[in-house]
Amino acid sequence: MAKLWLKRLLGALLTIYVVITVSFFMVRFMPGDPLQHLVGQEEYYYLMENDPAELERLAEKYGLNDPVGVQYLRYLENVIHMDFGIAYSNKQPVVENVLNCMSWTIMLSIPTWIVGGLLGGILGVIAGWKPGKLFDSIMTPIALFLNTVPSNCIAILALVVFAYNLRWVPIGGMTSGMTTGWARTADILHHMALPLSILILFRVSGDFMLMKSSVSQIRREDYTTTARAKGLPERKVLFRHVMKNALLPYVTSMCMQMGSLLSGSMMIETIFGWKGMGQLFYNAVSNRDFPTAQLCFLISAFCVVTANLVSDLIITVIDPRVMVK
Repeated sequence: MAKLWLKRLLGALLTIYVVITVSFFMVRFMPGDPLQHLVGQEEYYYLMENDPAELERLAEKYGLNDPVGVQYLRYLENVIHMDFGIAYSNKQPVVENVLNCMSWTIMLSIPTWIVGGLLGGILGVIAGWKPGKLFDSIMTPIALFLNTVPSNCIAILALVVFAYNLRWVPIGGMTSGMTTGWARTADILHHMALPLSILILFRVSGDFMLMKSSVSQIRREDYTTTARAKGLPERKVLFRHVMKNALLPYVTSMCMQMGSLLSGSMMIETIFGWKGMGQLFYNAVSNRDFPTAQLCFLISAFCVVTANLVSDLIITVIDPRVMVK
């Protein structure tokens, strides 16, 4: 078992190294001159016409003229020290920008992951244990509808109804400003109510379908039929045999969702003006802000790799035979 875990850990470290390398070369193939986004479009063309030496000085300052090998080694050193320099977009430290946006994304992602996972799992067990009943007939079409309709369509519709027409929630943003203490907390909760509800709604629908499918399949397995034939009560059959096996794919899915928490929901954050990681990554790619795009990409990849390891650990606790295989 120790050798298997060591192998998994080494594989994860190798994956992270490959991701770091890919992130370095990925931004180098992005179209456009990073200097144009570093100094601004108008200033860039002005300097190109009147003072090209200044452009060369800036390129030298940020190491854009160095050989690729030198840039790669410097990049690896910066990753180790978590030094990603200054963002081209707002001239602020990249780490500071990312940590600020990360905190806003966590406000939406953690409640979505917990509430959506619990509700989706519980509702999926109820529907899958007694398929065809009233509850299943109501919930399954709703979940299928939410899984087929893009989240941005529902988000825009909800924004029009609840924010613009009914004025129950703000149209966008994260806070109204000019508030402190508990008033600021209440203001943030007021702003996040609608985007959080949309995210939870879609998370519940996806988790519901997964758990329902697993429970519906397992309840027809031979060992479940044998357990009933032995006279075990339905509750014991559900918790001892069905739930234990249905949790394996569900836990894996939940851990993978955990891995994508910090990447944010780009569409939802954009629609509601929520300045989280998703919107930051999108803006960084659009503006050719290499350092910010690299750090966002690395954080997302690191979370996914870590989530895989956590998933293996939890599944091993639930069923050790999986690790042996």
